Amino acid sequence: MRGFCLESPMRCWLMGWLVSSWLAGNVLAQSATPPEAADQSAAAFSGEVPSITPTYEIQPDQRRVWDPDRVEDFSLIDQTGQPVTLADLKGRPWVASFIFTRCVTQCPMMCKHIKELIDDLNRNRSEPHPVRFVTITIDPAHDTLELIQEQAKIFGANPDQWLFLTGEKEAIYELIRHGFKVSAWEQFNAGAGMEFAHDMHLLHVDEEGHIRGRYESLDQTELVTLRRVLQGEIPTPRRHQPASIEKQQAEAHLAAPGRVDPLSKLPSWAQRLPATNAALNALATLLLLNGFFAIKAKRPKLHKMLMLYAFATSVVFLGCYLSYHWALHTYTGEHGKKFVGGPRITQVYYAILISHVILAAAVPVLASMTIWKGLHEQWESHRRWARVTFPIWLYVSITGVVIYGMLYHWNVG
Repeated sequence: MRGFCLESPMRCWLMGWLVSSWLAGNVLAQSATPPEAADQSAAAFSGEVPSITPTYEIQPDQRRVWDPDRVEDFSLIDQTGQPVTLADLKGRPWVASFIFTRCVTQCPMMCKHIKELIDDLNRNRSEPHPVRFVTITIDPAHDTLELIQEQAKIFGANPDQWLFLTGEKEAIYELIRHGFKVSAWEQFNAGAGMEFAHDMHLLHVDEEGHIRGRYESLDQTELVTLRRVLQGEIPTPRRHQPASIEKQQAEAHLAAPGRVDPLSKLPSWAQRLPATNAALNALATLLLLNGFFAIKAKRPKLHKMLMLYAFATSVVFLGCYLSYHWALHTYTGEHGKKFVGGPRITQVYYAILISHVILAAAVPVLASMTIWKGLHEQWESHRRWARVTFPIWLYVSITGVVIYGMLYHWNVG
């Protein structure tokens, strides 16, 4: 590394600068996260919260990616022999789970916990809690209607509140893998009671069929959290939500009353400037690259023309950029458009933005000096300046386009 830096100090400096920008981006991304997107403390909803309830926020890199949105229609058979579809379940929240009746380890334990959870929800109520529990077999070839009836009887399942479902294998696995987006598979040559492996979460679905959260069925801490969510004591903690919820929250954040896109308040000429600026940055990038290839091909006249055009393009860009921000401040009182996205992409955005802004401030000086040296035929000095100027100028031009794309066209989910 020492030899690398001595041989090319500017390259080493740039590497250090990018690392610093990334770290600064992480800090700004955390500070830019709107309060409503962070985990809300359960204390705001129910007074003192037991320490057992995990309503804390975990780091983005600790979160498991799980992004279902809603359950699509299905048709299965319950323990009474009646068909059950998504339409039959709509209107009441429900909690899905998956078992197979030959299981001798975790499935019986999960059903025991579901039974206890139902008892807790019904306690001190004049009528049963409206939530349904829907337990679906992942082994329909073996788990006939008679077997799921027996399973339901073992755990005293009231079909008005706890359904055991079987049906066609294709329909069940479509629901598991593409609806809930959880895992289940057959284990060949496994011992008795271990024929299948599957996800052990309890999956909370709202009245409209939207998936709201998942909770580990064998973890008492998470079961307490689920109970409190179902009782309306706390909202679904962020760590239990699917990634698709983040997209919905970000879209709601943008659409909330009082949150108007600054561009909508601008005159038409100013609304076109962000796209114009991106186009100018893209043009400068092409001119810079072609100018570089021209000098490598020993065509100095073409190189000179292309670099002068690149400089002129950057000057025009600067004028449009300043005009846009003047208009934005004059017509809206805003200083810029806020980036909306998930935690990781927000970190990336701010890292790029910080490095772009600071390096962009150096480009006019660096480019002017490099061109001046070239026009006065101070070739050795011109080459030294160019080794510094070219990568910075090119980086600023490319990231200008990237920032525009992320800010105006990025899908917040």
